[in-house]
Amino acid sequence: MKVVVFLPHENTTKLKIKNIMAYKITDSCVACGTCIDECPVGAISEGDIYVIDPDTCVGCGTCAGACPNEAIVED
Repeated sequence: MKVVVFLPHENTTKLKIKNIMAYKITDSCVACGTCIDECPVGAISEGDIYVIDPDTCVGCGTCAGACPNEAIVED
């Protein structure tokens, strides 16, 4: 989901768009990789833990539906 943020000290003809991440990966994640394969925009990356990039995520919920451990939940 994207939200338009109006800041009173800025010229409102230049809008700032902020991405609101709707999902997060919890400690229940076992790093199976299913979410990475299912994300249509490539918003999930692998590292020490799996992470959803809030700037790339479109909040579709595909990852949450695909997770076999229900480790991805709405934030």
